[in-house]
Amino acid sequence: MADYDIIGNIAIIKSEGKTNSQKLRQARELLKRPFIKTVLEKSTDIKGRLRTFKTKYVAGIKTLETIQSENNCRFKLNVETCYFSPRQGNDRKLIASKIKKKDSVLVMFSGIGAYPIVIYKTKKPNHITAIEISRECNKYAKENLKINKIPEDKMTLIQGDVKKKMPKSKFDVIMMARPNLKTTFLEQALQVSKKNTKIFYHGFCHQDDLNKLKRELLDEANELKRKIKITKTAKAGDIAPYKYRYRVEIKVLN
Repeated sequence: MADYDIIGNIAIIKSEGKTNSQKLRQARELLKRPFIKTVLEKSTDIKGRLRTFKTKYVAGIKTLETIQSENNCRFKLNVETCYFSPRQGNDRKLIASKIKKKDSVLVMFSGIGAYPIVIYKTKKPNHITAIEISRECNKYAKENLKINKIPEDKMTLIQGDVKKKMPKSKFDVIMMARPNLKTTFLEQALQVSKKNTKIFYHGFCHQDDLNKLKRELLDEANELKRKIKITKTAKAGDIAPYKYRYRVEIKVLN
């Protein structure tokens, strides 16, 4: 894994074990790239339900706001107040490829709108509903709809907790861009699922615990008196040595 991330024109370096002079030297090397204008240091781990972290300015233009280009889309965000992973770009593209034009789509934990916007721009499904708890992310999501010229009648943004703000309608496809929390939120997804609904679930675990993760999802659905089938699992990102974000594809059977 690289010891830095690039979001738009901002590079965020990891500072563990580095002296100030080493950080500054790395920043100067990064600023030689024509598209990097700012270098920040990640000063805290990602924390809380909003998945945010703090940074320290290292070099370049002093700003926290940038625009990320990905999958023929553009996303404006503040890197400190809005969670965004540039490493999930391929996952967004893959999920979008599995959507059909007739589908009604729900994106849970939608952040700045990256998953729903990529899905819409790729496949233009019937309608997309996106739910995000962070007011700050929702503010940028509204702006990103305008930047990407998404018609207002094609996407509904809901700001709030998925445990309290789930819509009443049922969906053909549910994308759970889920944070790394103990709660699965599968109950909330199944509340708005019908027979044959497809769910894309993000689960986090050590590679040796993948079967346990799948078994726990099947058991939880059974307790909720719903039948599900796990049709596919794949790595959708790494979070630590031998620990991964897994994309679990689920079909609701009843």
